[in-house]
Amino acid sequence: MDDEQREQRMRQLLMEEAKRAIALRSKDREFHGLEREFGYYQAEMLADYEKSKDIKHPRDVGASREEILRKFLQKSGYLPRRYAVSENSARVASTTGHLSKEIDILLYDPFDSVSLMRREDVYEVFPVESVYGVIQVKSRLNKREIKDGLANLASFKRLDRQPHAPWGVRGINDRKADRGFGLLFAYDSDLGWLELNQEIEAFAKENPNRLWANGVFILSKGILLHGDTEGGRFGNSEIDRIKNIQIYGFPDRDGSFLFKFQSVLLQLLRETRVVEAEIDSYFRLPLIADSHSYQFAFGYLAEFATCPRHGDFQRTIAPDQLEKLINWCRTAEPINYVRAIDIAYGRPDDVEAYKRQPGDVRIYNPEAFPLQDILTQKILFRGNPVHSLAFDMIQAADMTICVPAYYSQKEGIISGCPKCG
Repeated sequence: MDDEQREQRMRQLLMEEAKRAIALRSKDREFHGLEREFGYYQAEMLADYEKSKDIKHPRDVGASREEILRKFLQKSGYLPRRYAVSENSARVASTTGHLSKEIDILLYDPFDSVSLMRREDVYEVFPVESVYGVIQVKSRLNKREIKDGLANLASFKRLDRQPHAPWGVRGINDRKADRGFGLLFAYDSDLGWLELNQEIEAFAKENPNRLWANGVFILSKGILLHGDTEGGRFGNSEIDRIKNIQIYGFPDRDGSFLFKFQSVLLQLLRETRVVEAEIDSYFRLPLIADSHSYQFAFGYLAEFATCPRHGDFQRTIAPDQLEKLINWCRTAEPINYVRAIDIAYGRPDDVEAYKRQPGDVRIYNPEAFPLQDILTQKILFRGNPVHSLAFDMIQAADMTICVPAYYSQKEGIISGCPKCG
């Protein structure tokens, strides 16, 4: 008899003993604790999972199994009303322009949240500021499904929220997390405990702590948590401190899995901060380039160009180009924008004007050309040659960056018409 078989035998024995004890208590009292109630719900969910196997289309199967967990969260009465459950799978957006992958179940603030986008009750986008956490639901975990589920959770957990008040303003006893949580929930798994541990650990070693799931829950098996030598952890702040990772498995030997899942969920909800999203910040989101986001300082006037052959196209900056710009400009000396233009046109300094418009920019100029040589270019105006400004202004990484047309063309920083190549 191998370890998995011994574990299954132990589980069956302990669950049978628990049922006998519950049956005896039920003869004496109508309500004698939540153990029996959650046992009923757990058995019902397993039965509904078995019935859902009759569905043939993969997407319908997935939707039905999401609905089993959603129904428990919404109808059981064990989720306080200040927490709402999304009616369908949805996505989460941040003011950086980033969007999560499709998430099966969202838990959000029903009073102060807004819906950023809604289409026919089948597609919805929520602001990250009002989402407590997310749950990704899988039918039967295998190696591919674990990676897929953990990646979906990570796409939510990497979203940045709008900054809130500092600790001193919140009060010394207010230590709620500003980052939401993510749970992976499955009904069954093809993998044994050792294989499950290995797959979760492999994902953790490839990603920073802040992107790890807060727990993996398998209805037919038990719970798996990230941890260290001191034990398993599920809170964000505790997970962030893990250095030498160990995966802890907690088999469900007495049928109390669903209660433990609900207990962890409620604790995470209580420890997570949500706020009303500032919708002004979502009016026009910046463009994204991997983890960075950026926007043209001159707005939509600079976001597109027109190709004489193919028409309008969006001007974009590739992730490697943006990374290059940001890294170089972080070490560049900032200069007042108005002063830079004065230098480009050979005008004398106007200190009073610089005080009235104190905005600083970083000019991307790795070859150290004189500003008058790279910020302007000669064009014909009514048949006469004149100097015209020739640069783009972008905002990225908390900097305003000036990208001269010379460098943009030479290094291909800002894209041209994609159809022209």
